[in-house]
Amino acid sequence: MRILAISSQVAYGPVGLTAAVPALQARGHEVLAIPTITLSNHPGHGKPAGFRTSAGDISQILEALGGLDVLSKVGAALTGYFAAPEQVEVAAKALARMKQEIPSLFILVDPVIGDEGGFYVPQPVAEAIRDHLVPLATCITPNRFELAWLGGRPVTDEAEAIAAARKLGLPEVLATSIPAGGNLLSTMLVTPENVHKIISPRLAHVPHGTGDFLAGLYLAARVSMPAGDALGTAMKILARAIAISAGTSVLDVAAALHGG
Repeated sequence: MRILAISSQVAYGPVGLTAAVPALQARGHEVLAIPTITLSNHPGHGKPAGFRTSAGDISQILEALGGLDVLSKVGAALTGYFAAPEQVEVAAKALARMKQEIPSLFILVDPVIGDEGGFYVPQPVAEAIRDHLVPLATCITPNRFELAWLGGRPVTDEAEAIAAARKLGLPEVLATSIPAGGNLLSTMLVTPENVHKIISPRLAHVPHGTGDFLAGLYLAARVSMPAGDALGTAMKILARAIAISAGTSVLDVAAALHGG
């Protein structure tokens, strides 16, 4: 399938497109990748160097792809990190147009807003993602913090996660880092009818990029299999990546995708 992906790009340490695109390509998908920002590395590895793609440039890229009749053959889209609300608005307008032309378009929105340490994007960016992208989504992939903020209610356990996810009224919500009692975390796929979950131990140190990688893995599988099966497939590879990367600060995407 041809898949449009809009997120951050880094040269070192897979996050954003650098984590999601290999997951999509490993299952044979063609990816049209548009970076919202290009950095040397994730800030967690030290101060990065790089540059932001302006909303105008993103718009022009999308218009050029449309002129080539490339977007009309896209079957799915993924969005992740945005650096400015104007970028979000451009992406949302493009996806809305594509959805009208391609009713079956599967849109996965990874609402990269923050984590347990709080917001790591400006409030206008978070609000733009909530107001413009989330309503278009077939599936969103928030962590616990993001789900609580988007749902406007606390999420401290699995029951509250299900309530918050269903309040959003979306076909699928893939929520990560949900407390599951003791030293366990639940990854939950919530639909209006069902809940699929996978329990994992809470780890002290996990490399950056696991959320981006999971979003790519899930979408890569979901376009060709039922939601529950896609979750199981994605989580198996993610667990392998985390195990292979133990003791390091960089997620080993390549090894995980090729069986370690």
